[in-house]
Amino acid sequence: RGGESKFEAGDSDEARARKLKKIPDGELKKRASALHATLREMSTQRTLNGADNIWIVKPAGKSRGRDIVCLNSIGKVFDYIGVGVAGKEMHWVVQKYLERPYLINKRKFDFRQWVMVTDWNPLTVWYYNECYLRFSLSDFTTKDLSDTLKHLCNNSVQKEAENFKDIADQSMWGLAQFKEHLVKETGSTKVWDEKVLPQMQRISKWAVMCAQDMLEGRRHSCEIYGYDFMLDDEFNVWLLEVNASPDMSASTSTTEQLTQAVMRDIVKVVVDHRDFAWGRKRCEVKEPGGDTGDWKLIHRGEVEVTIPVAAFGCKLALQGTEVPIHQVYMGAAPTYTAEGSTRETRTKKLQDLKLVLEKKEVEKRDAQDKERKRRNSKLATVGKDRRARA
Repeated sequence: RGGESKFEAGDSDEARARKLKKIPDGELKKRASALHATLREMSTQRTLNGADNIWIVKPAGKSRGRDIVCLNSIGKVFDYIGVGVAGKEMHWVVQKYLERPYLINKRKFDFRQWVMVTDWNPLTVWYYNECYLRFSLSDFTTKDLSDTLKHLCNNSVQKEAENFKDIADQSMWGLAQFKEHLVKETGSTKVWDEKVLPQMQRISKWAVMCAQDMLEGRRHSCEIYGYDFMLDDEFNVWLLEVNASPDMSASTSTTEQLTQAVMRDIVKVVVDHRDFAWGRKRCEVKEPGGDTGDWKLIHRGEVEVTIPVAAFGCKLALQGTEVPIHQVYMGAAPTYTAEGSTRETRTKKLQDLKLVLEKKEVEKRDAQDKERKRRNSKLATVGKDRRARA
């Protein structure tokens, strides 16, 4: 039976179909499960993608969710960012949208996590043990991409909801509340302790390691970053972005408590342990050896780096192929206001240009018809005069 069900390279589709019919259902299911498991391991982004091909488009130079949209076709992306518009110098980030997020009460959420760098060389990275969740205030769906309240968890976006003041505290959770939810749903906090937290700490470290030779470090100073993470429906962690100068305001009761604690604990690190952070023998000391509050040291460079990281020969850039643009509009650059984008899309500009060209074509034909009638009338008059003289 093994020989009968073994596929050969030269088998036709009909031969393969006959062999499949001879395989018992149990054996076929076992083979399919093994193949499926292999494909899952090979596809690292399988839990990121869905069936709607959604991409999130962000202006690189703006914050607080301004002019961010979700789109599901390359044409719509080109229209929105103004590809081919003369004089346009704005940079954009186009990022794959997480179509299968882990939801709580049908709502999408992300984590705001604080990370601190006290030295870039040797790289010294601290991770704050507390974080908070930011919820969207509308039920999640991929069928309506125009409603930003469904897709953007940014507090600056959510506060535009009509009744935000009444439900502001519902838009955020502390970490303890999330762990209570996990116990209710999974029976323990194991998925956080053994899967989510280690991933967040590794990503926090790797992100600043990638940028180590691009930033100029200053002695006796520190930098706080706000990392935005999301979970997919299998509790895999995805980094959305890293924010410099993150919002530390007391926008809700959750952030009011956390931001004050963060500030106090920063002092414990950079003042109480300044010798560890910036002392002459900082490369030799691997642990602060005292109270640092909720700041946990997750990375300490072994030695100072004397050459740029990029010189190590590790190329992390992703090379792509330029997408050809067949129609280019050479009009004025788009304009933006504090309230958002008020520009016309590339499609609208091309439509207006088409209307102008059509109008000119009609005027040209009318002028040609008028000239033809004038000539015909003149020829008729000349012929009539010749007949009269004859």
